[in-house]
Amino acid sequence: MEAKMLFGVGLVFDTPEFGTIVMGANEELDELLPSTIQEMIGDQIIIKKTDGKEQVFEVVSTQINHSIAGKKIIGLCLGKGISPNKIPAGSIVYCYPSGQIDQ
Repeated sequence: MEAKMLFGVGLVFDTPEFGTIVMGANEELDELLPSTIQEMIGDQIIIKKTDGKEQVFEVVSTQINHSIAGKKIIGLCLGKGISPNKIPAGSIVYCYPSGQIDQ
């Protein structure tokens, strides 16, 4: 089963309180409700890095915001155990396909 792309990573940063956060947008998700996007994300994601390697990450928390242009910006907290240097900007975030239903 092919994993659905969530977004391209535009920003990766570290916070003392929450750990590493990845952010990005995907115009294909702009029409969806935040709850639908949240369901798609689930508890785990796959990040395909710019070098082609894939890695599974646990999602600690999710935040979905609206930009001033009406686009949805997705932020995923991956926790304190992940170094932001391990996820280069330009990486692609995919849904983890366990139990995913093709639509």
